[in-house]
Amino acid sequence: MASVEGGKPSAIPELFIGLGVVAIGGVVLVDTWMAPAAAAYAQVGPQAFPYGIGALVVLLGGLLALSAVKAGSWRDAQEEAGLSAPDWRRLGWVVLGLVLNLALIEKLGFVLASTLLFVCVARGFSSTRTLRDLAIGFTLALVAYVGFAKVLSIKLGEGVLERLF
Repeated sequence: MASVEGGKPSAIPELFIGLGVVAIGGVVLVDTWMAPAAAAYAQVGPQAFPYGIGALVVLLGGLLALSAVKAGSWRDAQEEAGLSAPDWRRLGWVVLGLVLNLALIEKLGFVLASTLLFVCVARGFSSTRTLRDLAIGFTLALVAYVGFAKVLSIKLGEGVLERLF
């Protein structure tokens, strides 16, 4: 970590992250601009959404870079707030949920795999009420499945439970 006068850490890494986000947004904008536009009768075409997302990403990256320049290193803010090092066990629960979701979505289906993901993430955020988390996760996953698969006709992972619908 680079430091400036007075031994205070510099915000150069944070500045580069902000500039990197600006670059990503720029790539989205340029790619959208270069994509062939399909003939559309609506005033707002299919390129409106990618343009909006690209502009938002550029704006957020600019704000990140500005924050790095004005506020300094995020490590300073962490120290001032009295925050400690990351809790790797909590992060492990979140990662476990993501891995289980990826590994089981084809076997168990979207609803059950997403329910497990929700429970693991809730545990990563210190929840100890597993039955409640199962109920909430199941409800949210079922609503999402019905919304995407049945209302919007978007295929999601189908398992035993999804075949009942």
